[in-house]
Amino acid sequence: AAGSVRFEGSNPFAHGPGGSRDYHRDVAMMFQDPVSSLSPRRTVQALVSEPYIVHGLKARDLKAEARRLLGLVGLPAELLARYPHQLSGGQARRVGVARAIALSPKLIVADEPTAGLDVSVQGEVLNLMSELQQRLGLTYLIITHNLALVRHISDETAIMYMGRFVEQGRTDEIFA
Repeated sequence: AAGSVRFEGSNPFAHGPGGSRDYHRDVAMMFQDPVSSLSPRRTVQALVSEPYIVHGLKARDLKAEARRLLGLVGLPAELLARYPHQLSGGQARRVGVARAIALSPKLIVADEPTAGLDVSVQGEVLNLMSELQQRLGLTYLIITHNLALVRHISDETAIMYMGRFVEQGRTDEIFA
């Protein structure tokens, strides 16, 4: 109900509730339920190339970009013609990651990035996120209830209670 958002020192919503176009290129989202966040009527190729269309970058070879993005997240190009219901949970999560990194964002907001995945797939997704962070220079804002995940992958942590930050700092200090 109150507060403000600052990204790189300024309010991205100063000119309206939708935020600036630059903000939407610089900040991407990974949704908690990857299958529900993917349109069931669109192929994987259409889904991962959609950010280019939305941001007016249609001159690119969208199929080549979709192949590149799938390669970055460890998925075979054969999945380009599939629909979300034809993917496993781990594959759908990786498609969500591919969409998020399409425009080379500076920040990815990841809502429960391992929710609903079995333990081995959770590890694969976390390793992928870490690899992409190193390779692409990404920053993640991870929203989760999984404190083991936070302890394992986060440099800094903020604890919320009833919608307010009650503790904030280096992850190792908070857990100590």
